[in-house]
Amino acid sequence: MHGGRFLEYAKSGKSFIDFSASINPYGLDQKLKKILIDSISLSEHYPNEDYSEIKDIISKKHSVNRDNIYIGNGANSIIFRLFQVFKNSINICIPVPSFESYRLAAESVDADITYYHMKDLCIHEDIIDILAGNIDVLVLTNPNNPTGFIMEERLLYKIIEYCKMKNIFILLDECFLDFVKNGEQYSLCGKLDTFDNMAILKSLTKLYAFPGLRFGYLLTYNCDIMYGLKKLTPSWEINSLALEAAGYSLKQNMDSVIEEIQKEKSILSDNLENSGIVTFPSKVNFLLCKYKKNLSKELLEHGIIVRDCSDFIGLNENYFRVAVRTNQENSLLVDSIQKIIKG
Repeated sequence: MHGGRFLEYAKSGKSFIDFSASINPYGLDQKLKKILIDSISLSEHYPNEDYSEIKDIISKKHSVNRDNIYIGNGANSIIFRLFQVFKNSINICIPVPSFESYRLAAESVDADITYYHMKDLCIHEDIIDILAGNIDVLVLTNPNNPTGFIMEERLLYKIIEYCKMKNIFILLDECFLDFVKNGEQYSLCGKLDTFDNMAILKSLTKLYAFPGLRFGYLLTYNCDIMYGLKKLTPSWEINSLALEAAGYSLKQNMDSVIEEIQKEKSILSDNLENSGIVTFPSKVNFLLCKYKKNLSKELLEHGIIVRDCSDFIGLNENYFRVAVRTNQENSLLVDSIQKIIKG
């Protein structure tokens, strides 16, 4: 089950703090909020169907051609649509634990799924042994969700080169790279013209805090994939307000926000460790945590929603994930955990 179930829990009338959704804790930009309010009249008209204006902005940001950009109603919907481009009964390799939508999207096209169980929650060179078999698509998440780990660069390139030789298509999910300090240096967007067997997935809704609007995009030089995606896409896929939000957000410098989130993450990690919680060294805006028992239900009683990770393949009920929120909210999380542990 995905995180981000705040509205579902809020129906009870009780107040909650949502640590399950890994969203910028400082919320929607106030200037953007005014833009969205002022743009509400756009809802009376159909949006520009070719998305030329937003594609121009994305093109400049990543130095890719407009023809290599596919716009989608959130990264999640793009994953499902991408797998639909391939024939039924394709073989998809998914390293686990990872974002559950890869599995759900693969199942939606009756794919044969091969799981690579990551030792120490990291990908190692032995993944090549699996790729040597009958694999059509490999999913790589960099940084990984739910661990927050970034792949070692040398290994990443080795895998990509091997997949190119074996004609294996790679979905490289970089959605959380925005939260990494100097994250662009880890991106492979600049290498896409070298690897036409790869597509890079991006999302704006997390860093810019508008998940309710939905906006994501895919970058690829693979003409067949792009053609297949366009055939599957209905007219006016993206609503006007999402386009306004994306156009504004892509022009913003978020370095100071990322710096603040990273600072708060270090404090939160130290405080959790001092409370007896094992935390894994995440590079992004969330922490994978482990304790000797499941804390998610007890935390709900304290008004705290965390991401119970027991449904991630490769994890169990002892794992949970917390987003980095404001200093005050993070302190409430730690206090609540300490109260539960002390009984």
